[in-house]
Amino acid sequence: MGPVLVFGHKNPDNDSICSAVAYTHLKNLTDTASVYVPARLGPLPPETTWAFDRFGVQPPEEIEHVYTRVRDVMTEEVVTVERDRTMLDAGRIMRECGVRALPVLEDEAVRGLINQTILAEAYLSEIEIHGFSVSPVAVKRLVAVLDGTLLAGDLEMTLSGGVLIGAMEPATMVGYIKPGDTLVVGDRKRSQPMALEAGVACLIVSGGSHPESDVLELARARGAAVISTSHDTFAAARLVNLSHTVGDVMDTDVLLFEPEMLLSEALEDLLDSPHREAVVVDAENRPVGMLTRTNVARGIRRRVILVDHNEMAQSAPGIEEAEVVEVVDHHRIGDVQTYGPILFLNIPVGSTATIVAARYEEVGIPVPEAMAGILLSAVLSDTVLLKSPTTTETDHRVASHLGGLLGVDPLAFGLEMFKARTAGEAFSAERAVKADLKEYHAGDTLAAIGQVETVDLAAVMEHAAELRAVMDSLREARGYDLVLLMVTDVVREGSEIIAVGKLRLAERGLGVSLAEGSVWMPGVLSRKKQVAARLVDAAGA
Repeated sequence: MGPVLVFGHKNPDNDSICSAVAYTHLKNLTDTASVYVPARLGPLPPETTWAFDRFGVQPPEEIEHVYTRVRDVMTEEVVTVERDRTMLDAGRIMRECGVRALPVLEDEAVRGLINQTILAEAYLSEIEIHGFSVSPVAVKRLVAVLDGTLLAGDLEMTLSGGVLIGAMEPATMVGYIKPGDTLVVGDRKRSQPMALEAGVACLIVSGGSHPESDVLELARARGAAVISTSHDTFAAARLVNLSHTVGDVMDTDVLLFEPEMLLSEALEDLLDSPHREAVVVDAENRPVGMLTRTNVARGIRRRVILVDHNEMAQSAPGIEEAEVVEVVDHHRIGDVQTYGPILFLNIPVGSTATIVAARYEEVGIPVPEAMAGILLSAVLSDTVLLKSPTTTETDHRVASHLGGLLGVDPLAFGLEMFKARTAGEAFSAERAVKADLKEYHAGDTLAAIGQVETVDLAAVMEHAAELRAVMDSLREARGYDLVLLMVTDVVREGSEIIAVGKLRLAERGLGVSLAEGSVWMPGVLSRKKQVAARLVDAAGA
């Protein structure tokens, strides 16, 4: 199975990304049976970039969805065959490796496919022995498939005639032979020289017998090959059919999929194919896996751990197809469903990072400096320097502990982080509105609440008109009833509230007037507890 993805919510904030990275680190130490990989569902916030750069942490990869991909279900160990190998070689490889199909390679790239069905059809489709007129065969291939010994002739000589069995009277047999043919014959002393005189290009002598020396001399004089094999005549004749190269019989109309292709898109083509398998290739057409109907039937889903959220609307596209194996969150319990019992860490604290840091302590693993640094940044950003009403004693204790590990004062560290958020960066109203935007449902009402934290409220409010324009555009595009933005001043400990849409809902829920376009709400720092909860109550009233 593939790795377990660990990620936070859409429009990720610092807590969402840092908690995912740190929890991934912890899981890889405590569960060596699986591989855990951090991910994110959006761009890095400036404070996250600052924290990662400061502590040398690699940012997680951004993913677009968690729909099941071809990569997630394919068989990764690919057994292949070169196109110049014989059909017998291909059959033996299938039997020894326990596979039904082999990608056919030339210069490491896939050129076709050979499977048990193709081999069976090539071997059994006709009663007569296949000749070499359509697909010439080198003498060395016949020697190989017959486990034979070349007694005369050139291994590199190419045979392009028919193939006959010398089981009739010599005089009758000669009438069937054409120049360039190959004859399979037993220890028939009269037939062997007569066949050479009639023009056979290759004489296969079965039963392990060797022709007389004068027959070999005649073969050399005429440029014919003589092969001795221990197989009986019937077996030798059937093996001749398997001397053709894989390239002669392979299916070149093979299904090729890319690893990142959605399984739902690949499935239709796979089920319509006459074959049960497709080859998964990289950009250079080299095989990296096999996708079979059996792979699909197993119903494998991408495994994920949700951090800092547990609602489907806030999660990655395709979450309904994924297998949620754990949840680590500090928000209300949402609508994510699981296929069985899971570890669900949902604790009423100020940040998910607080839960992750405490989890290190619970399992007895010291927090490395880099993880302590990003976790402290997440605790301080999500609790607004420990001033948010969602802040608990546990948040204070964890922040103090992490600060001690780093040798820094948590509040001074937090102020430095908030200042770095906008340092040297041109203001973007669109980024301010959308960077940390969350949706809330209350009956038929759909609201979106964004929050931007700053140490210079006046500088942000200079762009109030731009902010409203972005919010209005967003409301129309996504069908929101209300879009509200909290511009939170972490120094003055309050938020300027801007809203567009159903302003009466905002005014009734927050107990304010928005007649002036915005309103200052001292002490309002928490979107979840002080704004969202009140709006939801007002919408339901």
